[in-house]
Amino acid sequence: MLGSCVNCLWSLFMVSPKKQSLSGVLLPRLNKGKHIFRRDLHAVPAFWITAGMLFLIMTGLPWSGFWGSNFQSLATNSGSGYPPSVWTGSAPTSSIKTKDIADVPWAAENLDVPLSDIQGFIPISIDDVVTIANREGMHPSYSINIPQETDGVYTLSAFPPKAQDEATIHIDQYSGAVLANYRYDHYGLIGKIVAWGITLHKGTQFGLVNQIISLLICLGIMLVAFSGFYLWWKRKPKKGLGAPKAPQIKNMKLFLFLLIGLGILFPLVGLSLIVVWLIDWLIIKRISVIKNFLNA
Repeated sequence: MLGSCVNCLWSLFMVSPKKQSLSGVLLPRLNKGKHIFRRDLHAVPAFWITAGMLFLIMTGLPWSGFWGSNFQSLATNSGSGYPPSVWTGSAPTSSIKTKDIADVPWAAENLDVPLSDIQGFIPISIDDVVTIANREGMHPSYSINIPQETDGVYTLSAFPPKAQDEATIHIDQYSGAVLANYRYDHYGLIGKIVAWGITLHKGTQFGLVNQIISLLICLGIMLVAFSGFYLWWKRKPKKGLGAPKAPQIKNMKLFLFLLIGLGILFPLVGLSLIVVWLIDWLIIKRISVIKNFLNA
């Protein structure tokens, strides 16, 4: 879907041959013939779902591998992901991050894992852990990660439907002491925004209404894709692909500046743009030269 953002950026700088009214943009034109209606069947849904499509892109990016991990590190180092300390006591910490031992909410993934205090105690049972979780008011959706080392901890994490109910708790496996109790209220600004974005993206924050809106956005994206293919199929010449001519750009320098900025912000998009440019420069533009050389 990031490719769609590039297409939108391209269209913003295209020189339009004539001014268009809001008809054909906000609403389809039903009395202009079937050719115009086909065009509007593609353009009008595309306009309305743009905001939803961008929302799905931006709320999905924090989960991605390259961009998401770097964004998370930036949020953590700036203190806007989670605060420097959320310990309820003087718990020693390890060099292990919570995401290395358990599946936890996004804002808690880089939280340092505390160590259990080994004093010859017998480890507490799972029933004791459940009792502690109920006492701490954990959402029923929580899961328990059992410690694998003698100094490890029980890690409880909840992925509830609503972002404000998220929780990550570390419990000493011997004494049952709550070493860290990390909740939504502890999140920094970015952590809270991402938490809301995730639950909205999954369609759980506002229940059925949230899911219906997400469904309409997805159906709209499918409609735009299929209607675009249909328009091409109806208009393409019998011979050839019928690819449109390259449009003129109003402000090429500004367009290139924004395109480079997009490539820096999303490195994989920038890499794909470079690959496309190399194919165009090294192959496509030289096809006619090669043909003329062979025919000479």
